[in-house]
Amino acid sequence: MTKCPYYFAPKPLLNPRARIFCFPYAGGTSSIYFDWPDYFFSRQIEVVAVSLPGRGARFGEPFDTSIEAAITNMVDEFVPYLDRPFYLYGHSNGALYSYEFARQLLNRGQLLNCRRVFLGAKAAPRMTYRRDPLHLLNETDFRQALADLGGTPQALLTDEQLLALLSPMLRSDFKLGFDYMSTEPQQRLQQLPTTLIYGTEDLDVGAQAMSAWRELLPQAELESVAGGHFFIHHQQALLVDLLLTRIPM
Repeated sequence: MTKCPYYFAPKPLLNPRARIFCFPYAGGTSSIYFDWPDYFFSRQIEVVAVSLPGRGARFGEPFDTSIEAAITNMVDEFVPYLDRPFYLYGHSNGALYSYEFARQLLNRGQLLNCRRVFLGAKAAPRMTYRRDPLHLLNETDFRQALADLGGTPQALLTDEQLLALLSPMLRSDFKLGFDYMSTEPQQRLQQLPTTLIYGTEDLDVGAQAMSAWRELLPQAELESVAGGHFFIHHQQALLVDLLLTRIPM
């Protein structure tokens, strides 16, 4: 399979039964999904870890200017791979990408094969968003905010040079999320099956914030996973098992 700039399958399958497109959180790379193919292989489901510019193998490329523009750029690349059932998973900022991906596909008449969207650890746009803009914080407060979120390794927070190198990418991602959360017009995806997942110990995004997605995704169900905001790492097997229960054999 030809690798597209946004499309990256860690373990490509010759003729997958289905695919799951996985979007990373702010500051994340496609590598956070590299272990997932091991869980999905027995179902012959190809895991596609979306590769965003400005990080990982695409370090040095210009950042996306908006989530809407990012999805518009990647949709044409993904169209050849929408020929069979597919699923979407997005964690935190990645949930916004997943919703926007589904929204644009719907408007293009290409959402037919989407069986379910999984959104993790992200409040719904506009209706519940109250966070201050992290991308505008000074360096000291920005570092503290990263520590409070809990997803940044302590070694990075104490490495001045590495943090300075990665800070522009992190700030760009936070800005994209903030802009989308603040301005995205509401569009209901009436018939799209959705599973909303939150961490039981997530102090930032709880059941109420996740439930607000039902204004945009009326077919959404709500589920929880033990852990904080980054349960995607701390409860990886449990999370994937939850997803697999919603994917037919």
